[in-house]
Amino acid sequence: MSIIGALVSIVYNVFFMRGEEGFRRVESFSKLIFILCTLTLMFRRPDRVIITGFITLLLGLYYPGMEWALSTLVLTSILGAYMGLSTLLSNFLGWSSLSIFQVFMVVVRTISFSTTIIFIVAILSPRALSNILRKIGLKKLVVHIPILIWRLIPYGMKWFTESLMIGYLKNERVTTRIPVVAAGVIEVGQYLEEYSYYRLNSEMKKPILLVKEEYTSDIILIVVSFLMLLLL
Repeated sequence: MSIIGALVSIVYNVFFMRGEEGFRRVESFSKLIFILCTLTLMFRRPDRVIITGFITLLLGLYYPGMEWALSTLVLTSILGAYMGLSTLLSNFLGWSSLSIFQVFMVVVRTISFSTTIIFIVAILSPRALSNILRKIGLKKLVVHIPILIWRLIPYGMKWFTESLMIGYLKNERVTTRIPVVAAGVIEVGQYLEEYSYYRLNSEMKKPILLVKEEYTSDIILIVVSFLMLLLL
């Protein structure tokens, strides 16, 4: 498989590998407090972004799991390497004069910051988002968009990976497979719109029930308490 196909697989593992479970089932208020505390700590105390990265990586080992953590480290390491090489190039051109240790810290902070943001996105619940949109008064199609996107994007990524594999076996270039993938995703979107017409164009009369998992809310609240101490 090509490098692009491998990256697509990594992104799929990072964001769409697990379903509606784990920290996605934590109640929205607790999750919102966690996200606000994490973002506030990163932006108000940039020197502690490594701590937030380490904490979110540990939480990610619990959910979504080891495969998520490994895929996230690979993806963020690519970003970190890019930032490190860019900084070295800047030193070489005379635009900056950072030491090797400072360049290393740029890489580590990039990995930590990216890991934290990825974890926040990974624990967002499309069902909870739909319930929130319903609660604030939005109706019909807009309410169903989070779940619709959650179904369509993973399918498109899987379709893209399979198409690249077929192209690899046929010795075709990656660029020749992109139109095939685009056509397939558009067709699936049309099928979803056709078969779910009445659901997409009707109001959500009741919120979607979310079954809470034991301990996940407690873990998040404990982490929130620790983050608040770091803000002091």
